[in-house]
Amino acid sequence: MIKYITYNRSNNMLSTLIIDIGNREEILPTLITYNKLCQSIIDRGWEEHTFNKNKLHHSTYKNNRANFPTIQSSLHQTARDQASDILKRNKKNKNKPIKKQFSAMRLDRRNLAVNFSKQIISMSTIFGRIKIPFTLHKHQEQYFDWKYTNAQLIKKHNCFFLNLQMKKDTPQKSRGLSVLGVDLGIKNIAVCSNALFFNSKHLKNIKGNYKKLKSDLQSKGTKSAKKKLKKISGKENRFVRAVNHVISKKIVALNYNVFAFENLNGIRKLHRCRALNKLLGNWSFSQLQKFVEYKAERLGKSVVKVNPKYTSQMCSKCGHINKLNRVGSVFKCKNCSFELHADLNASRNIARIGISNFVQAFVNKPNVVDVETENRKVFEAESNDKLTNSLVGS
Repeated sequence: MIKYITYNRSNNMLSTLIIDIGNREEILPTLITYNKLCQSIIDRGWEEHTFNKNKLHHSTYKNNRANFPTIQSSLHQTARDQASDILKRNKKNKNKPIKKQFSAMRLDRRNLAVNFSKQIISMSTIFGRIKIPFTLHKHQEQYFDWKYTNAQLIKKHNCFFLNLQMKKDTPQKSRGLSVLGVDLGIKNIAVCSNALFFNSKHLKNIKGNYKKLKSDLQSKGTKSAKKKLKKISGKENRFVRAVNHVISKKIVALNYNVFAFENLNGIRKLHRCRALNKLLGNWSFSQLQKFVEYKAERLGKSVVKVNPKYTSQMCSKCGHINKLNRVGSVFKCKNCSFELHADLNASRNIARIGISNFVQAFVNKPNVVDVETENRKVFEAESNDKLTNSLVGS
């Protein structure tokens, strides 16, 4: 089984593939011995007040080769690198870092080889090099032209998982401009400026069931109830994650090359009523935005974030701003009497601002876009718009 998480850094796309390699008896002794080796390097670095890799190598390598003769030289080097990073992260901490017995083991191309075409993993252990088969699903074939840089071997629930970090150059961005504004909310998870709605009815029903079940378990307070509560919380998180994946995939598949969102960082820090704070706490807008970002990047598309100020109060037709324009889910402009669904109106304002922000980012590049034409295409809001409803989970 392979899962994946993707994000970007500079001009590269990085993707972490999570490969389930099952319960392998020959891996466990290697993991335990590796962590003892890593801890011995941490101890020396802590005593010498250094996390420099070169200094750690010269002060520990010979002794550790004698004390841990079953570990290959390449694993000594990755253990040194991991110990150095742990010491660096904890340099301001007064307590010495402890490498637990079953904590993650670092691997790189010196002690790990992955053959995607044959679906075989070859890795170094204290018993020598071993080969482990894995299953590659059809939708993972896109990674054939990616390069892996390093990996983390993780033990969880008597199974081992290999987290492979993959790297690929970011596709060249398209030069045209067609912006889709996306308004994120609680009643409607996402509303796009092209009148595509993703409502939260199905999501709310499922989360409501989980809430009732968790409340019952919390009231019991037994050891088995707490164990069940942890399991249910994991199920709920995976369900929400799956919903966000479905929505983000549909959004990036639309015929637009720029997606505009409100910058909602810090929204939970605002002082609001208790009921609204509770709703905001269950709102996974950040995860949805991140999913859209990495999926769009893979297609050579872009994501911009705009200032959310007045996007719900501004008329997308005449630009008049008045907080009385919006009443619940209905938007009716006090200036021009233009009427539209409030979330759709907000999404079109987001798209308009997104065009401006995107053009400013490329102001030095000629012939990027005919702003007037695109502005007119995206934001010509008619009162008889046909709204498209996309029910999550249907």
